[in-house]
Amino acid sequence: MISRQQTVKLIWAFTTVWVAVMLLSLRFNWLGRFFFDTNHAHVQGIDFFPIERAFLNFIAGRSQFDTFAIAYGPYATWYLYHPAMALIIGPILWAFTPWTAYAIWNFISMSLMAASTFAIASRTHDPLRRALVALLMLGGFPVYIMLYVGNVQALLVLSITLVLVSVDAMREVGATPRNQALLLTGLLVSLFSKPAVFAMLPLLLMLKQTRRTTLKAIGIYASVSLAFLVVPALNPVPITWSQRIDLATHPTLIGQTMNVYTNGFKVTPAMKDNSVHWLAMLGLSDYRFLHVDVYSLPAFLDGLLHTRTLDALYRVPGIFILEMSALVWFVRNRQLRLEAALLVLMAASLLVFLSYGLVWEHHYTTVFPVAALLLTRKRLSPVEWTIVALGTVVWLPSLYFTVSHQDAALLSVQTVIRLDRVVPVLAIFCLLLLRAGNLTLKGGLQPRPVISG
Repeated sequence: MISRQQTVKLIWAFTTVWVAVMLLSLRFNWLGRFFFDTNHAHVQGIDFFPIERAFLNFIAGRSQFDTFAIAYGPYATWYLYHPAMALIIGPILWAFTPWTAYAIWNFISMSLMAASTFAIASRTHDPLRRALVALLMLGGFPVYIMLYVGNVQALLVLSITLVLVSVDAMREVGATPRNQALLLTGLLVSLFSKPAVFAMLPLLLMLKQTRRTTLKAIGIYASVSLAFLVVPALNPVPITWSQRIDLATHPTLIGQTMNVYTNGFKVTPAMKDNSVHWLAMLGLSDYRFLHVDVYSLPAFLDGLLHTRTLDALYRVPGIFILEMSALVWFVRNRQLRLEAALLVLMAASLLVFLSYGLVWEHHYTTVFPVAALLLTRKRLSPVEWTIVALGTVVWLPSLYFTVSHQDAALLSVQTVIRLDRVVPVLAIFCLLLLRAGNLTLKGGLQPRPVISG
């Protein structure tokens, strides 16, 4: 019989070998049959090259968002991150050839994933749990496709990890300077790359333990963002404030004129202004793209029902997050309040899959911090074990390989492919909120008429 210590060694050995296989597959395409992009599209590095293009545009005095005005790498998606991000990542890699820079970026991405793994594994002293956390965080198939396309998703994984770990630690030892620093770092990393933490901010502002740090993060974010709008050197191709306001109040117009998927990848003058980072989030959230690579709940239901479902349906998850955030604030018991808050924050981290139209498979790497952090607990409830099991389903390859020989344009084929991505995450989201709701009732509710610092 294999001992517990031997099991730990076997898991670490398997994780090491498997990660090596993933990295080598980037060169030899051993895992190509599990993804449409590697099997047919052949778009390796497509999400990395626009970052360097943005930086090269910037130093040449052009808009960072004028992605297709410069040649760097064989192809690129449109740059749409915060304008500060390219100025942070770009200088590190701009001196290298595109493919060398891509390889270095993947090394950085895996280092970020390792940092996330360490932060979560530090929440337990159990060697077996730590080994399982490493396998879950580093070896998932969504991690491989993230590396293949060169996406910056590892930054978001790290940011969500730091936010969740900090609140989990506050639940046990309070709002120590270390926990506050972890929270601040997590919020800023997301805000200046992929701002998925927006959905977490209302609850973090309600909690006494996280309010001051969250306000600090918002202040830094707002100040830097404003500079990238008003300083000419940072925003070389601006539009007027009246134009920005007009676009912000007419999101339909943004969807019609500022969507690279429908305008032939043409970057219009308004899309060269740095405000496009925020305007696109506003105007393209309801855009539906029934492509084999899209793994959102809207795409899943549209493909399943063969019709465009109501946009209002996908506002509901966000409303649930706000309602649960308000309920958590009223919980009397401090420990139960922070436990319920952690679960709501976990659910908020999954909101993009349920409410946003464009979701790619590499986005599912953000499911792993949720499952992994629950796995570090000494005693898991049946609900928590179920969430970990569902996270394991997301870790596995999608069902693409079962239908890879069929026409990927068929909605029936796309529905099968999305099945083991969208459904598990929807279930996790519901279970997290149900568990949080039970805790709020258990903790008791009290009037909280005034928010004080």
